[in-house]
Amino acid sequence: MVYADNELFGTFDKESKKYLFMTYAEYNQKVNQCRALLKDLGVGEYGKVAIISNNRWEWATVAAAAYSLKAAIVPMYEAQLPSDWTYILNDSGSSAVFCATQEIFDRVQREVLPSTPTVQASFCLDAPLGDPHAFQTVLSNSDIDDTGSLIKAPVPGDLAGLIYTSGTTGRPKGVELTNMNFCSNIKGATRSLVEDPKEFVKESDRSLSFLPWAHSYGQTCELWSLMSSGASMGICRGVPVILEDLQLVKPTNLFSVPTLYKKVYDGVHNLMESAPPLRKKLMKNALKMGEAKAASDKGLGPKFNTFERIKFSVLDKLVLSKIRGRFGGNLQIAFSGGAACPAEVVSFMDSIGIPICEGYGLTETSPIVTLNVPENRTIGSVGRAIGGVTVYIVDERGNAVAPGKIGEICCAGPNVMKGYYNNQEATDEVISIAPDGKSRMFHTGDMGKMDLDGWVSVTGRIKEQYKLENGKYVVPSPIESAIGMSRFINQVILCGANRSHNVALLVPEWPAIRIELGIKDDVTDEELTNDSKLKDLIDNEIIQSCDKLKRFEIPKNWAFVAPFTAANNMLTPKMSIRRHVVMDAYEELISHMYDDDPIVTEAADGHIREAA
Repeated sequence: MVYADNELFGTFDKESKKYLFMTYAEYNQKVNQCRALLKDLGVGEYGKVAIISNNRWEWATVAAAAYSLKAAIVPMYEAQLPSDWTYILNDSGSSAVFCATQEIFDRVQREVLPSTPTVQASFCLDAPLGDPHAFQTVLSNSDIDDTGSLIKAPVPGDLAGLIYTSGTTGRPKGVELTNMNFCSNIKGATRSLVEDPKEFVKESDRSLSFLPWAHSYGQTCELWSLMSSGASMGICRGVPVILEDLQLVKPTNLFSVPTLYKKVYDGVHNLMESAPPLRKKLMKNALKMGEAKAASDKGLGPKFNTFERIKFSVLDKLVLSKIRGRFGGNLQIAFSGGAACPAEVVSFMDSIGIPICEGYGLTETSPIVTLNVPENRTIGSVGRAIGGVTVYIVDERGNAVAPGKIGEICCAGPNVMKGYYNNQEATDEVISIAPDGKSRMFHTGDMGKMDLDGWVSVTGRIKEQYKLENGKYVVPSPIESAIGMSRFINQVILCGANRSHNVALLVPEWPAIRIELGIKDDVTDEELTNDSKLKDLIDNEIIQSCDKLKRFEIPKNWAFVAPFTAANNMLTPKMSIRRHVVMDAYEELISHMYDDDPIVTEAADGHIREAA
């Protein structure tokens, strides 16, 4: 077996306080047992196996076992509601469901299974050995397929995954992804990165896995890509302890959304701004030299002379290596997707010696459409099309627009989904014939442009675009990204449809605000919201953040609100803000900012001064 002795999945061990890794050979043994289990359950060709779980080795085991029977997996999130699980199980026709925890298993028994007649078996991954519903128990009782006689090798067009979109609006849709979709995406990204595909991910590479494999980004880009090269991954215990787990796992590669990189960026700048003058100067000089070094390495700046190399080496050891240490100390390359990564954050990561490669895609595209690569990146762009994929920017009639012109981003290639399961109408809405007259083309719903060299930039979601009273169109995403660059602001939602101007709902970054204003611990957040210095601080931050925007785009009012989380249903499981849920929840507060009706609110609102 290839890579048999290589380490694969690492899980935190509470006794040793370390990550313990299983090998590829041990994983293969588990897959053989699980295949026999699924076969005994009657899972066969075109069957559906569901799993409600965060990342863990059992997730990948169930998936591989299902694939080897020509069946498909239906992944779901632990954070979803039982009503979501019920809908997905019924819509997919799943015959078995694997639940991560005892709590989830019990809820499924009580609230889901009575309404899901196709589900014939359910198991708990956490239940102890001996429990009849424990995954470990049924695995140990399964006959191992030593000969491989049970395997039914899938063909490219076979369904591999039925991934239900998280549904920022409406019912989730089941995205049909085939074996060809997944495999072509991995190979296409590899071909776009380097001439020698083996160098994309090395056997010695390791990641810290925290992006959900239930979403195509984490599943394709991390799980299957790393496994295809014999690499390993430690499975993060959860986002709250991610910084601790980075120290334990010490990844060489990291697949993330921009939030993590922004957190480190903010942390460093908060530390720098509150540091004594000498230390502050040292940190600024180190980052400045790191930026110059990154530019020099890319051929965009002069080469360092001997003195500069020595100076950089000293500053790197004193400052930059300590920042890299926050990622575990071994990180060589970071990937970012899911949302635009601010250019300032990308430049910051470059300056500390960890290049970020931004990519772009959707669940429906397996997911990668475009990708920046280490050897050839353009900051502010999401890269160029990966191997085998063609990107089109089209107008409302589906005709390709000229380079540099804004239109809808569309793509054609082997990465495009088969369709939406049991929903031909929805499929027809997003699939058409490409401008070449023959290829199936997927409409992403994103606005963007592409230059003559094929570099793609995303400017916002078509459905999120709105018009002000004066007829001017506003695309909120880039404005929210600009405001969100403030180290005092955690999350942003812009509002203004059919209004005279924009306003903003802001989630504050209280620790940074307190340090900046020198606020004592005995002053509560509620008391602080009425401080005029705070209002001046946020006003100035928004003005500075929006200095490159058009005047009508800048919000004139703002209000602090509570964090948007999955618990309050304002974030999807993949951490996208449910814009309509936020606006519904704060409808009265938004009206108050427009002086529609006087209301009583605990939130503090501010007023933005006009920029000089």
